[in-house]
Amino acid sequence: MYENNIKPEVEAFDLGMIDNAKYLVKKGVLKPPLHFNLVMNVRGSVSGTPRNLLHMVESLPEGSTFTVSGIGASQVPMLTMAILLGGHTRTGLEDTILYDKGILATNPMLVERVVRIARELGREIATPDEARRILNLK
Repeated sequence: MYENNIKPEVEAFDLGMIDNAKYLVKKGVLKPPLHFNLVMNVRGSVSGTPRNLLHMVESLPEGSTFTVSGIGASQVPMLTMAILLGGHTRTGLEDTILYDKGILATNPMLVERVVRIARELGREIATPDEARRILNLK
């Protein structure tokens, strides 16, 4: 990845995966600053609770950026908390098929909701150039 100027995204489904990434930095396999996608509330992952998300974020290596994927019913609370913690969000039909109880989602509906939440919380949406700067991409 590094030879092709691709920044790895470390998907962490639990705290052990964050510790693994730290180990891979020590071994020289990964190069900081790292970017994590914290995947919560999928079978086999940590449950999507504010306490779990806070613990995972506090465990990230210094200087890391992070995105949160809240799966299913945890999506809105986890994405809102990610924004409040200074992180970033991921949404789409891969993460939830319902917009609300009994209402099937579309990708535009899900994206528009996250944009509204971010703006309500005082966060603007990054432009592509701003996103590259945030992620230390060239």
